[in-house]
Amino acid sequence: MARLMLMRHAKSDWYSGEREDFLRPLNERGVRDARRMGAWLARAGYLPRAILSSPSRRTRDTLKYLAEGAGARFGALTRFEPTLYLATVSEMRAVLAGGDVTDGVMLLGHNPGMEELLDWLVPAQELAGVEGKRFPTAAFYALETATPLAQLERGCARVVAHQRPRLLED
Repeated sequence: MARLMLMRHAKSDWYSGEREDFLRPLNERGVRDARRMGAWLARAGYLPRAILSSPSRRTRDTLKYLAEGAGARFGALTRFEPTLYLATVSEMRAVLAGGDVTDGVMLLGHNPGMEELLDWLVPAQELAGVEGKRFPTAAFYALETATPLAQLERGCARVVAHQRPRLLED
């Protein structure tokens, strides 16, 4: 079974004064949430072997604070893929197909693409228990699939873990 992890960037700062979407930083809540999620990833055993990330500032900042929260154990090979900035399902699948790591891969990106990929990979009945928005900022899903990551098909994965900052206790 291959493990694929999906994560959306943490909360960005719409009032930073940065006009360009690509360059928007995290706000204070985003920094806090990314650190908390990093600590949870380490405790729960979901540290990725490889990270394929959008190169936007908010995804880079999310990675920085995930690593701070996880501590020294967070040392995955990271590749910033321009295609992952606001990527579609087919673009994310193409990036995964071109990757060298076949297990323990985290995709870090943006909505609506992350939620669309989750909906494409996981049968709808399995996601029925997820309350509210499926992919709020800094949300995380660990998926398992018998299908190689380079050949993903609709409905081929199952959720083995799901977390979001709001569900974490302080």
